[in-house]
Amino acid sequence: MGIVRKQSLYSSIFIYIGFAFGAFNKLVLFPRFLNAEQYGLTTVIIDAATLMAMLASLGAVPAINKFFPFYKDYLNKKNNDLPFLSIVFAAIGFLGFVILSIVFKGLIIKKYSTNSALFVDYFYILYPLTFFILIYNLLESFAWGLHKTIASNFLKENLLRIATTVVVILYGVCHFSFSTFMALFCIPYALIAVVLWWVIYRTNELKTVAKVSRVTQRMKGRILLFSGYVYAAMVFQLLAKTFDILIMSSLLGLRDAGAYSIGTYVASLIEVPQRSMYAIATPILSQAWKDRNIDKISSLYTKSSITLTILGLGIFGVIWSSNHNLVLFLGHFLDAEQQKVLPTVILILCLAKLVDLVTGINNIIIQTSNFWRFDFISSSTFVIISIGLSYIFQKNFGMIGAAYAIIIGVTLNNLIRFLFIYIKFGIQPLSYKTLIALGLGAAAIFITRLLPFMWNLYADTIIRTTVFVALYVPAVVGLKLSEDINGMWKMVAEKIFKKG
Repeated sequence: MGIVRKQSLYSSIFIYIGFAFGAFNKLVLFPRFLNAEQYGLTTVIIDAATLMAMLASLGAVPAINKFFPFYKDYLNKKNNDLPFLSIVFAAIGFLGFVILSIVFKGLIIKKYSTNSALFVDYFYILYPLTFFILIYNLLESFAWGLHKTIASNFLKENLLRIATTVVVILYGVCHFSFSTFMALFCIPYALIAVVLWWVIYRTNELKTVAKVSRVTQRMKGRILLFSGYVYAAMVFQLLAKTFDILIMSSLLGLRDAGAYSIGTYVASLIEVPQRSMYAIATPILSQAWKDRNIDKISSLYTKSSITLTILGLGIFGVIWSSNHNLVLFLGHFLDAEQQKVLPTVILILCLAKLVDLVTGINNIIIQTSNFWRFDFISSSTFVIISIGLSYIFQKNFGMIGAAYAIIIGVTLNNLIRFLFIYIKFGIQPLSYKTLIALGLGAAAIFITRLLPFMWNLYADTIIRTTVFVALYVPAVVGLKLSEDINGMWKMVAEKIFKKG
């Protein structure tokens, strides 16, 4: 776990810096310069473009993640045709998206014109946004394979948000039209794609080779079959993250979608360690399956679970200890019903994220194994159930119904994956340390929540955060629940004392 620990630490730092900019954008700048409907539009259009980019990739991303080690081991870079084939498939997919969006434009207008007319007005922004996200996704997969995860995470989590901050500030200061703002809104996505291309180009490891290689000839059937299944599974997984907003914008409108997106953003803070670990562990697991090293896979599985559990509980504790202050801060932006419901929405979504973290990197283990077909089955089942539940719950319970659908779906999906890995490979990630970590987190949160309100929302947030961290961190480090947490702690401490 040495590579994972070091790169995960730096990647997590970059991601959290990016989240600070993201929080500034979503919680300060956007509510300051955009009205509720415009705010909702930015969320819906990003979710839609992200989903369309995944669809347009036509399986190129999982093919790169799984088979790039084979191409790297058995071909020199002058004969590696995987980059060229990925570009061809992505180009075909993007063209298909454009054609289908034109064909079904009438249906889109019918579904969204009543409650989300602004989405229909700015639907054309989907085309450049989808294109730039698609290109970045392909480049990111190659960057992971070349162990450039820190660079890719910096671009996606930091530069993207910093550039977005600049665009929003320019909009607020220069007072140009909202149409111009939406056009400029695409520039940060173009920027990170160009910079990541430059990072990969400078490695001189990838070439655009139009000639079909012997690896492709020998493995094309396996590549197509694998990519088809995992591609569908990844689409379903992404749909699971975006369908609630897309359904909400159609049923309830962009205003509620914007408010709900605040809840999903706050909850997404919990998954930051998971995102950096996925990026780093994917190529390592691919190589471990290639080498048939089940011990290494089991070790990654167990360590990822306890590490993600501890980090996730720490972030959740900070969030939930001061959850009421967020509503106070956004009181001018939220209506009375949204102020009432949002704290519960955040709690439910955070708990769903914790379920995902406790069960470790189960989806990546299945995706990179020879049982990747199961990933498609479980993901598709999960999404179908969740979409049905979300539609029914939103119609009956409004915004909070979407959160209930998410936690039910996430829990069932992770339970199925957990049982599958245990039955097939005889490994599972949980131990007594998991229970200790959960107990420590719950106790620290309980004590922090007993504190009375302190002066104002800013002082109250700082005091509650300090108290929770002071209770939780020493206990976790002192009990040595996670080798990687203690390793990161030691690494950071050594760097601080060396500088001192």
